[in-house]
Amino acid sequence: MNQDIITFFYCCVIINIILLCVLSRTSLCAYVDPHYLACEPQTCGNQSIRYPFYIQGKQQPFCGYPGFAISCADGIHGFPTLNLSNTSYIIHQIFYHNESLRVSNAAFSSNTSCISPTHNLTLPPTSTFNLVHQNNHKDIMLFFGCNLSSMPLELLDYRIGCSEATNKMDGSVLALYKDDVKTVSLVSKSCGTGGEVVDAVVEESEGVGIEEELRRGFMLNWTASDCKLCNSTGGRCGFNSTIFTFQCYCTDRIHASKCDITGLCLYVFSSFAHYNSLLTLSPVFIHAPFSLIPKLVHLMNRSETTILGNLEFV
Repeated sequence: MNQDIITFFYCCVIINIILLCVLSRTSLCAYVDPHYLACEPQTCGNQSIRYPFYIQGKQQPFCGYPGFAISCADGIHGFPTLNLSNTSYIIHQIFYHNESLRVSNAAFSSNTSCISPTHNLTLPPTSTFNLVHQNNHKDIMLFFGCNLSSMPLELLDYRIGCSEATNKMDGSVLALYKDDVKTVSLVSKSCGTGGEVVDAVVEESEGVGIEEELRRGFMLNWTASDCKLCNSTGGRCGFNSTIFTFQCYCTDRIHASKCDITGLCLYVFSSFAHYNSLLTLSPVFIHAPFSLIPKLVHLMNRSETTILGNLEFV
């Protein structure tokens, strides 16, 4: 009688360990690696921030890829900002599934209508971010320091704000599509030689003016170490800048590319198998869970629903 009770209790313990290993995908120990805890995804504005990005001052640099530091402040409409070539870009949306994001130059997102001509309005090519070329891309020209009082009235429609370098009355900024050669020539003459001309790129949209197109911004692709395998095995991605190597932060420790708890589970199973042989318990009752080990290992990387549907306890 006592042996049957011990056997029943022993099997319950084994089955619970199996379920923990398969479903929780975490270490059975209380210890959790500090890198894993430090790199928990954060929120900035309405955006989820995770690898390859990290929030300066809130997350450690090892949680992201070099060059992907994000500033999160309430100064610019609460949106996260990304610094590229010493120029701030507003992040409107991040698309992690295809490694792209929509950004706009912060010069067009501020509360003031005056725009500084010192802003670099074009995105220089980098090793991490590249412009997504689309059919609706159009080159534009921004003319700074134009005096509206001395310009033909038809040019007032091209005004998008004032130039920060001058006052609002005689320092306007005009924006034109570069292929509008006739108007570009007229504005060049009207603004004189003292103003500054800056090139930029917008995504042309029907029924939307250039000013709004500048605010909407454009799409970028990024290049960074792939995180999919680490994420799919329950880890959080990071990067060691000292040795310039991708790392997968798991609950137990740092791994090279993915988390692996199979070894831990098999160790626990083998330990119970050893105790089972010492206690000489009922072989029919106690060995049924161990027959599932090969199947469990195979199912480790499948969804929880699939796993539950495949487990058959005797």
